[in-house]
This record gives sequence, structure tokens and C-alpha cells, in this order.
Amino acid sequence: MFIPPYLKRTESIEELLPVLYLKGISTGDFSEALKSLLGSNAKGLSAGTISRLKQQWQEEHRSWSNRDLERKKYVYIWADGVYFDIRSEKAT
Repeated sequence: MFIPPYLKRTESIEELLPVLYLKGISTGDFSEALKSLLGSNAKGLSAGTISRLKQQWQEEHRSWSNRDLERKKYVYIWADGVYFDIRSEKAT
């Protein structure tokens, strides 16, 4: 599992939990993953706690994705391109 380097150095569980969730860590494996990252600071996280947090995150995401954007103005840049890595044939 890839975890961004800045999160490997953090001692904040609040920053780690959503990333572990998004990476697909199962509810029962959170404690083990946190212990390997945080050591003894990861005590007290039960599967029930993780389930409640996941439900809260899903509700927050649902609220965020259904927010009214009618009065908002966004500036964006649309870029498209193709990259070719063409190498010449080796000389014989």
C-alpha cells in the first residue's frame, strides 16, 4: 500500500484515517496498519470506531457533493496533449 511520505511522518491519526480508508484498508485492519505506522500511539481504535468514522465521512462527502454551486464561479484550464517517446534506431 502506498502512503504519501508526509503521512508516514505524522503522528496525527486524524490525517491518517481517511487516507487508509481511501486506500481500501478493511475495518478490522485499521488497528494493525496504524500500529505499524504510529507505534503505541494507535491504541483504542476498535472496528466499531472505524465504522462510525467511515459513516461520518460518507455523510460529509454526500453533503459536499450535493452542495449548491449555482452562484459559484470557477476558472479552470483544460489542457490536453500527447507525449511520444520516439527513439532513433541504433546504428549498426
